[in-house]
Amino acid sequence: MSEKLRPHVALVGLMGAGKTVVGAALSRKSTHRHIDLDRWIQNTYGRSIGVIFEEKGEDGFRKIETDALKKVLEIEEPIVLSTGGGVVVNSESRAAIKESSYVIWLKATPEGLAKRVGDGESRPLLKGKNPLQVLQHLSAEREELYEEAADFVIDVESGSVREISGQILALNILRGTND
Repeated sequence: MSEKLRPHVALVGLMGAGKTVVGAALSRKSTHRHIDLDRWIQNTYGRSIGVIFEEKGEDGFRKIETDALKKVLEIEEPIVLSTGGGVVVNSESRAAIKESSYVIWLKATPEGLAKRVGDGESRPLLKGKNPLQVLQHLSAEREELYEEAADFVIDVESGSVREISGQILALNILRGTND
């Protein structure tokens, strides 16, 4: 059986890894449209991710996220998709991104991510908590899931958005790059 063409590139990783900024940079350097899944959900539901979390809880949000992910992945034109940090928690979501996308795990240490997210008050899973402790827990909980989903792993601990997007472009998985 031949491998199905995967037209999309999906960025996964913990919050603060740079999925949104790297996705936007990749889109500018290729013919792929950039879609941020959290923004897509916010625009579709007319509510922030934080409000959806409050109203539906994490399980309710994950169902909404999985449904949104499937809709986005049905887009025929090639896209760069910046996922939410917890998209890999749902096995259905992992299977969906793996089937239609080259999955790139933007990997960083919890310590490095904690510096990037600051007090975390704008992020539902960090609100009112110690960001480093939460990120350490999430990293331990999700590392195997990111590993399972990923076709490629890019260390984002150091390096600019330009350098990181350059590493991804060098993988030659985005067709139609703008050099």
